[in-house]
This record gives sequence, C-alpha cells and structure tokens, in this order.
Amino acid sequence: MKMSEKVVIEQVMCEGNILADKQADFNENYIVKANDALYDLLADIMAFADMVMVSPLKIEIISKMRSVLSKEHRIKTQRNSSDILILVKFVVRTSRKNAHVYARVLDLAYKSDVMPSELPDFIREHGGIDRIRESNVEVKASAKKKVKDEYQIKFIRALLNEKVVTPITDLRIPEEWSLRVHDSKGVSEFLYPICVRVMGEYKVVGVVPMDPNFEDTILERVFIDLNYKNYYTDTDKALIARAYEVISPAYQLKMKEERDRIDRERRARKSAAQQLPIAA
Repeated sequence: MKMSEKVVIEQVMCEGNILADKQADFNENYIVKANDALYDLLADIMAFADMVMVSPLKIEIISKMRSVLSKEHRIKTQRNSSDILILVKFVVRTSRKNAHVYARVLDLAYKSDVMPSELPDFIREHGGIDRIRESNVEVKASAKKKVKDEYQIKFIRALLNEKVVTPITDLRIPEEWSLRVHDSKGVSEFLYPICVRVMGEYKVVGVVPMDPNFEDTILERVFIDLNYKNYYTDTDKALIARAYEVISPAYQLKMKEERDRIDRERRARKSAAQQLPIAA
C-alpha cells in the first residue's frame, strides 16, 4: 500500500472516530438522560396511581377523570378500560399511543411486585420501554401488588364481612366436616373452600382454615382484583363505602364507646345485684 493511500485511510478513520465520540456524547446527553427522566416520570405516575388505588374515593376519582378526559380533552375511554390506563391517560393527555405503552409498563410492574422507587431499575433490567411494549419480557408474575400497610388488609376484611349479606352463593357442608374445620379454627378469620371446576360447576373438595400470613396473602390478592375491576354496581359501591366506614377511626371510636357503655351497665347491674338485702 502506498504511503498516500495510508494517509487517506488514517484521515478517514480519524474523522470516523470523531463522529463516534460525537455520537457517544449525543447518546449520553440526550438519549440516556431522556430515558432516565422518562423512567423517573413513570415512577411518579405509579406512585400517583398507588395513592388513587387505596383511596376510599377511588371510584369517584376514576369517574371524574373519565369525565374530564372526555369533556375537556376530547379523549375517549372505554367502559372496560383498566383503572391504570385511565390514570395514565389523565397524566399523558397528548399521545394515545404513549398512554397505552406506559400503562403496559405499569401493569407489568404491578404484576411483578415492583414498588415506584424500584421502577426505573426494573425498566432498565428488562430492556427498556420498547421491549416491554413488544411483550418480549418474561417475568415471574406473582399476580399481586405489595401491600404497604395494614389499612388495605383491614379494608378487605371489612368488605368481605359486609358481603355476607350478598354472597356469591350459599354453601352447606356435612356436619362431620363442619365440626372438623371449626375444631381447628382459631388461626384465621375466614375459611377457604378448595374447589375444582368441572363442567362449569365448582366442586368443593375441602374446607380449611389458614394461618394468618397465608390469609393476608389471599386478602392482598382480593384487594388487587378489586382495584382492577372496571365496573362497580350500586351494591358494590355501597358495600365498599360501608367497609371504609367500619375501619375509620371515628367508627372504631364509636364502637369502643358503645362497648364501654355496655360493660359499665353490666358491671352496674352486677354490683346492684350483689348489694340487694338478703331476705330473713
């Protein structure tokens, strides 16, 4: 190779290296930083969604968001749109495509037990938003969201107890089974039928109590399923409102005062009975 040819090649290589450095700077300063900012924004949206999901007024908030999106921003929402999609659309108002993509990311994060603070790293670990959007991510989904405090568990307990008045169905089990189950009860509040679905019917093959930790796991799942419900009947709304009332501090104080009053009256009657004169 002639010396002149080597010089030309070196010049081309040098220019290419300069462009490579510019590209690296561009990627770092614009692409990477933009992605970091977007992931942080999605974490904020997820925290916002968490706040709405556990609110006693969640149904009313979601309904108001639907109305505002439709009337003020001309953004349509379907009746079967998930609450997460409605929340994302309320924040991301200018791009229908982005709203669905971001909702997909948050949905996967919820199913993977990811907290808002963990979301940016979760997205990076799974190849970024585009890969998640394309459904190429394999995640061991636990089908439940972390419950951050006991308030949600208390609410679900109260709601299930309120639903006794409108059960899905009534079940009576043989007496020998009932005696066996109730003899072992005391470790959990609810009993759990073990069902097998056969030809559209649920065959109950067992009824067991659960230890408290496992019961909390089941109640957490019930809580998540309730939050992903897209439609609530008037009965649903009334039961939910009643459950929130039952666990409210004001109601708990009222119940304590009532128990204290009954206890005082009982002790007063007992004391009065002890003071009655003995007949000669």
